[in-house]
Amino acid sequence: MAKTTYQRITSTTQAENVSFLSTLLFRWMNDVLKSGNERAIDENDFLSLNEECTACFLTEQLQSKWTDETANSKRHDKQPKLWKSVLKMLTTREAMILFVTATMLLFCRVLQPLLLGYLVKSLMTAELQHHFLLYGCTLALGINELIGSLSWHQFDYRCEIFGIRISSAIKGIVYIKTLLLSKDSLLRISTGHVIDLVSNDVQRLEGETFMLLFHAAHFFLEFLIVTFFAVYFIGWQVIVGFILLSILLPCFSALSHGGAVLRLRTAAVSDRRISLINQVVSGIRAIKTNAWEDEYRKKIKNVRR
Repeated sequence: MAKTTYQRITSTTQAENVSFLSTLLFRWMNDVLKSGNERAIDENDFLSLNEECTACFLTEQLQSKWTDETANSKRHDKQPKLWKSVLKMLTTREAMILFVTATMLLFCRVLQPLLLGYLVKSLMTAELQHHFLLYGCTLALGINELIGSLSWHQFDYRCEIFGIRISSAIKGIVYIKTLLLSKDSLLRISTGHVIDLVSNDVQRLEGETFMLLFHAAHFFLEFLIVTFFAVYFIGWQVIVGFILLSILLPCFSALSHGGAVLRLRTAAVSDRRISLINQVVSGIRAIKTNAWEDEYRKKIKNVRR
């Protein structure tokens, strides 16, 4: 019986630019998906990363942006902001793609209830007239849903990729900063703090952080459009609901701020817990030799409360 071995997936996308249709429908992943359907894929089966997506390139890029931000803040006597350096890593092309996809998604969400309402109202009438308008409305609903789905997938994909890139760059900055610290600085920083910073705080950027950030820019525009159509079709009474929603937004902001404060307190406790566990693991021989198990057990229980 012939022994089956892994064969690297060949892809023409490595040698030529990906077409617009392939980018829109993610067709460049077909080779990987087909091989995964036939056999268990190996790490070498995946397409190689571009130079712009490697951790080394991203770390150097963020380091350069942060250096420029620090110099600019010193000239203006201000505190440097890391989020400014992070946003500067977003290229003009990526920003335009995110803006276009978010705008198309916004208008698709607004058009869908309008088209559906017109279709339902027309079907509920006693005599159906202008059948071609009903057919056109049904076709428009399908096209609107297709455009909305494609826009959503592209927007979500771009935000996820950008979040992963930023997360990788910040982890590289933390690693470089740790290597450059003096002995006195290293003594003031616990191992648990660094682990918690990389594993929890930075890891959150790979989630929906940037997606919510980019969505917030279109939220107010969508709010105004929906308010206008609601008042036009229903009446001024709906303004009461929108006013109540506007009042709840500061409440949500206050709750978010309170959650951030509690998160900082939790992070401090997590740092002490991780540092204590690390000390126990590192000095387990000394603990066993001196019979300090009960003492450290009490300390760990107190920290875990």
